[in-house]
Amino acid sequence: MKGFFPLSFKYSKDLVSMIFGIVVYLVVAAVAGLLIWIASMLGGWVPIAGNVIGWILRVASIIVEVYTIAGIVVLILAFLKVVKE
Repeated sequence: MKGFFPLSFKYSKDLVSMIFGIVVYLVVAAVAGLLIWIASMLGGWVPIAGNVIGWILRVASIIVEVYTIAGIVVLILAFLKVVKE
């Protein structure tokens, strides 16, 4: 589990670091979402491949969202000592 969510275990020591870890996950998700949005705007200019690019970017967006939510959940569980390193 630590290999998939290293930030969750790094920031699970105390309450302040847990809140900082949640903010890190949210900032990373926001930046990734912004980059995916910009790429989708640029992909809309391509007539035929625009639909394929759009689908790929939607899948990437879903993966980023799921990873962010799972990372925050693992962070909280690691803080509560439910999940071990």
